[in-house]
Amino acid sequence: MIVATAGHVDHGKTELVKALTGTDTDRLPEEKARGVSVDLGFAYHTLPDGNILGFVDVPGHEKFIRNMLAGVAGIDLGLLVVAADDGVMPQTREHLAILGLLGIGRLMVALTKIDRVAPDRISKVRTQVGGLLKEAGHTGCDVYPVCAPEKIGIEALMDALSLRAKTVRAGSVDGHFRMAIDRAFSLKGIGLVITGMVFSGTVCASENLIVLSTGSPVRVREIRVHNQKRNQAKAGERCALNIVGRGVSEQSIRRGTWLAHSDLYVPTRRMDVDLHVLKTETRSLKHWTPTHLHIGSDHISARVAVLSGSNIAAGHSGLAQLVLSRDAFAVHGDRFVLRDQSAQRTIAGGRVIDPFSPKRGRARPSRIATLTAMCGENAAEILQALAEHSETGVPLHPFSVSHNLPASRIDVLIASLELRRVGMPAKERVFSEARWRDLLDRIATCIASFHQLRPTFSGASVKDIQLLLYPFTETETLDLALKIMVAEKRLGARGNRFHLPSHDVHVSEQDLSLLALAATTLAPDLGAPPSLYQAAEEIGVEVAVLEKTLKIGVKLGDVVMLEKNRYVPIPLMTKLKATAEQLAGRSTDGFFTTIEYRNEIKMGRNFVIAVLEYFDQLRFTERVGDRRRLARSTARGIPVDSEK
Repeated sequence: MIVATAGHVDHGKTELVKALTGTDTDRLPEEKARGVSVDLGFAYHTLPDGNILGFVDVPGHEKFIRNMLAGVAGIDLGLLVVAADDGVMPQTREHLAILGLLGIGRLMVALTKIDRVAPDRISKVRTQVGGLLKEAGHTGCDVYPVCAPEKIGIEALMDALSLRAKTVRAGSVDGHFRMAIDRAFSLKGIGLVITGMVFSGTVCASENLIVLSTGSPVRVREIRVHNQKRNQAKAGERCALNIVGRGVSEQSIRRGTWLAHSDLYVPTRRMDVDLHVLKTETRSLKHWTPTHLHIGSDHISARVAVLSGSNIAAGHSGLAQLVLSRDAFAVHGDRFVLRDQSAQRTIAGGRVIDPFSPKRGRARPSRIATLTAMCGENAAEILQALAEHSETGVPLHPFSVSHNLPASRIDVLIASLELRRVGMPAKERVFSEARWRDLLDRIATCIASFHQLRPTFSGASVKDIQLLLYPFTETETLDLALKIMVAEKRLGARGNRFHLPSHDVHVSEQDLSLLALAATTLAPDLGAPPSLYQAAEEIGVEVAVLEKTLKIGVKLGDVVMLEKNRYVPIPLMTKLKATAEQLAGRSTDGFFTTIEYRNEIKMGRNFVIAVLEYFDQLRFTERVGDRRRLARSTARGIPVDSEK
């Protein structure tokens, strides 16, 4: 169990930790000279049952609140220290408020320096502390009178801490490893050492991680937890890691950065949050107020964009967006504290809802509805709510990063919720079955509208449907939806155009006859198809007449316009595609060259280049240098036909 002291300056926090553990946490010369804690101190005590208590001794002076905030992030229990001679003081109230804003509900109180006052004074201060705790929403919080130098009351306090330690739940190890760094230093013969609180996941010796502030990869050489060498550190523990990496040094790592799994290297400058303003504030928190943000062990200047109304009243909560001055790293559920622009007082705090919030439309009703769906406590509840809410599906990669979910956990989650996965891994989305069927219905409505707007067209292309469909739907999602609708016979397909089964296009017998003749002429047994002019001459019709008829064929989905004056019948295009697939399949790396393709189809160079560039535009192939391969969406069996 990790315990953080909290309380006013000179109320005996360091002396209390020394009495409990035997360790003097004041390590800096300035601290020794002044008798006041300036920075974080750490001490450990092994209990008879083998459990280890870790103590974080935080400074109480208002000038060092920033250091205090870095120390209390992620702790299990707050030990509020109040001197019997002073009673409740300004930093006592502020530290207690900070513990509340950070969601640290487990609290104990040590009433120190009882040797300096009369018994009735102890009783009065206990009553004063009880009123403060009740006001802050803490009930049933035990108060332990102590005199640290004389060890009076220390045994009773330690027994109480031991009982609390047995009830602490282990942190979740399901997520990727995240550690908030609060110290970095070098030791002779060992190298760079960093210390901090592990927020999630596990880390093992020899594992590779990322220093998120710089993107620098590092390797873990040695792990120490509670001053003991270990093979592994896990969520809920404070640990020290001996790390090594190119360009990584004591100077390059600042307090506040994260050491984490590489999948979490996704910086943000905007975070949507559930924000609570302290009732001690004398005025509302206004839109665009400049603040100091403390999150994890980090400290960043940030503006508060209020999302509902123009302010959040004192003592109330509301949705807001924090606009940061530099890149930061956070996940859903991270707790934070805001201090005023002059860093004189704590004004608000709360919980991160979406660490990757948008710049535009942040206060639109649809966005507020999405944020409301994201306010749940667990990932399953939130993903279910989002899938039921979103008309375009939930982008899976941002969700997995924002909730720190490895691929294996995401797979289990989606299966348990019976959601539908759509698209490529990098752009994959998930739908509830109801929302997926709603999308299919809306596509059918859009195609019906297109038939009314363009009755002479054989159907709507993917681009046509995207223009009519609201909200905008990704091409990959639309491709799969159309494929399913064709399979279910809700739609018909003519080439790359889609139509309702009831839709019919009237074409004259003359045009049908000319199209049939052109289809034969434009698909010779040997060589490349003739150009528009060559075909017109061969058939014996005017160029304008043939061009008009071929454009009807394009609308019907029977002909493709490869480029100006170059038309190709669909059967030939199908063969050309099949040849590309076969050529890529025979290659060891999936690539083929223009020359290899030309030798395969035995057609002219200009025609071959036109075909391959058309395939690139369709996203059937993709060009990499002088070679091509099948596009990834094609490789997964998802059709990508589109209008040129």
